[in-house]
Amino acid sequence: MSGLHQIRVLTITSLVLAMLPASRATGQSLSICEIQSETVDGDVSVYDGDIINCDGGICVGKYAGYRPRIILHDPEQPDEWGGIQVKDWTNGDLFDNVELGDLVTLTNVYVEEFRNTTILQWDDYYDAGFAITSQDNPLPEPIIVSVSEIPAPIYEPSDEGWYVQNHEAERYESMRLIVRDIAVTAMHHGKARDNYNLENSQGQSCWAADYMNEDVGPWDYHPFITTEQHFCSLAGVFEQYTLLEDHWDYYQLVTLTTPDLAICGDGDSDGDVDLDDLPRFVECLVGPLCDDAPAGCDPPAWTWPPTELPIQHCLMMDLNYDGDVDVGDFAGLQAILGDP
Repeated sequence: MSGLHQIRVLTITSLVLAMLPASRATGQSLSICEIQSETVDGDVSVYDGDIINCDGGICVGKYAGYRPRIILHDPEQPDEWGGIQVKDWTNGDLFDNVELGDLVTLTNVYVEEFRNTTILQWDDYYDAGFAITSQDNPLPEPIIVSVSEIPAPIYEPSDEGWYVQNHEAERYESMRLIVRDIAVTAMHHGKARDNYNLENSQGQSCWAADYMNEDVGPWDYHPFITTEQHFCSLAGVFEQYTLLEDHWDYYQLVTLTTPDLAICGDGDSDGDVDLDDLPRFVECLVGPLCDDAPAGCDPPAWTWPPTELPIQHCLMMDLNYDGDVDVGDFAGLQAILGDP
């Protein structure tokens, strides 16, 4: 190799290495809780920039966007600090091989704070690996939270920005959450103009978006999202979005599928309430209490009538929001039959 060619190769190599993130290989094996709860000022992991091994969790969601990712939830942390997103920088080696319900562990993953959401980067450059230790595990249930626990940002007129008042909701980052009895009151919020405001009967608000929803195009709204649309419940992955130079710092609840948007009485998630939804109500009556029993109204998901898929969760049929599905809810169902 000529001296000039050798200098050129070394220069290109140096430039490539300079573009890669600085990192510290700690060799530590950490739980999701340890990665997430060790924070600075409530939002940045102290392991930011480290290469670690992650004890992992159960895959509860997948997003096949520009950079595919999986969402893991540690079943040992059901209430807080239990979720994390893993971004696949390969040709899908991780994303294509991990399915919902798989229990996954990770090795040599880079910890990154991406717009103040803690992300694990799974990349060949770091010799990352994964192992599926078991399959078909029950998905950890999302947590029902009040809207006040994940509040919408406040507008600051002085710099025309939107900011959360505190980061107490950080403990829910990348976990699946559910809010109940809410309505869409505004749209076209947020940096990408794809956020919408959900407000409860007490006037408390949170922000949601559908960019991860498999039934929606990128950066678009789900067809169910219209101003004044009311939902018995709405489920999604909770994440933070911060670009302070552009005056944004907010939390958002990101839906994954159509059944995440549970219109009251819409048992088959087709957007209207009709006689086809009665099988769902009957199934919910069999197990009316939220006690983890089959056919109860516990989260996390809503499927279709029993002729197609088993019914496990009936929150959209709890029309008086008292935590069970009984004859007291039937009058409410009758009142909305025929509603679009």
